[in-house]
Amino acid sequence: MTPDQDVTVKGLPVRSLQNFIERELTAGQRDAAFCNLPPAYAARLKEQILPTEKVPVAMLNRLTEEAARARGESLEDFGRRAGCAAATDAIHGVYRFFALALTPAALLTKGGQLWTSVYSRGQLVVQDQTSTSARLVLQDFKSEPAGCARITGWIEKMAELTGVTVLQLVHDQCSARGAKGCAWELRWK
Repeated sequence: MTPDQDVTVKGLPVRSLQNFIERELTAGQRDAAFCNLPPAYAARLKEQILPTEKVPVAMLNRLTEEAARARGESLEDFGRRAGCAAATDAIHGVYRFFALALTPAALLTKGGQLWTSVYSRGQLVVQDQTSTSARLVLQDFKSEPAGCARITGWIEKMAELTGVTVLQLVHDQCSARGAKGCAWELRWK
């Protein structure tokens, strides 16, 4: 699948991934990961990204792939852990109030607004919501495996940060695997 270079993400998720890579990879592994990026992006992503700066999602995904490869970890596991770290970073930042004050169902409803404030394309829609479950559907967004793994980790950690136990989180529909969009089934107690 050819990544869409026009879809961008604001700086906070990029900074979270940078911080995660700094913590998780050795200097040699980081060098190997950045070495495989296009030179202009490698140089830019080695430096601090401003929260309002926009970066192509394809480059964020590529950095995730290269970092996972350099670390010798599966993309699914690495990306999911990176997504969890990004949610934790968000909660310690501007979104702390939401996680502390809202139930998972209410937080998920806010997730759609959060998505459109960070990504230049796509809509995150909550469907079939109950007091212990929800289906999240990402529409109008062609994803890649690295992005799906990060999003899955982010959803999981955001739910946990509200104080619930995530019983199940399944990414059962994926645009990277040919589906029209991505969807996740989330159950908690």
